Amino acid sequence: MYSIRIISFAAVLLGSLLANAAPLPAVSAHHVKPGSVFTAKPAHFHPPLPGHTSTQGSSSGHPVVALGHPNHEGYVPVAAVSHNPPAHMGTTHDASRYDAHTRAAGTGGFSSGSRVAVGAPTHVHVSNLNYIHPESNLPHQLHEKDTTKIVDAVHHASNFRSNNPRIVTPPPTTPPWRKGRN
Repeated sequence: MYSIRIISFAAVLLGSLLANAAPLPAVSAHHVKPGSVFTAKPAHFHPPLPGHTSTQGSSSGHPVVALGHPNHEGYVPVAAVSHNPPAHMGTTHDASRYDAHTRAAGTGGFSSGSRVAVGAPTHVHVSNLNYIHPESNLPHQLHEKDTTKIVDAVHHASNFRSNNPRIVTPPPTTPPWRKGRN
């Protein structure tokens, strides 16, 4: 027979494999706010960028920082983050400028060498955004001061400022069996 230790180890190992293999939930429009960090494939940027036409590949894309709330069509203004940004991404800044408070709070940060495209903000539909994977060490949300810095830098470099209103969380619906009788 197998010892209890081996059986316990196998159960823990199987559980961790299943938890890591589970897909992340879809991003909802009411979860997007300025400073939220997601990933998106460059092929989903709107307007499309030159040379980014394929949605193929296993990569979940590049990190993007939401600069505002989604518009009424579901498009979120974002600043793309990349290690090797192409020239058409416009002015870029070292990403460490925009994660100091977030990193100090212990909630992750951008990797060394990352650049934020502040000169060419783009839009990504909320359905094409993906949550940050827990093992990536990227923050899910920038600190309020870091968010203000990146939004102001984008405005200074590109004269873009999002003014989309916040999308309110939909109210919960009462199940039919809990509603009062008429």
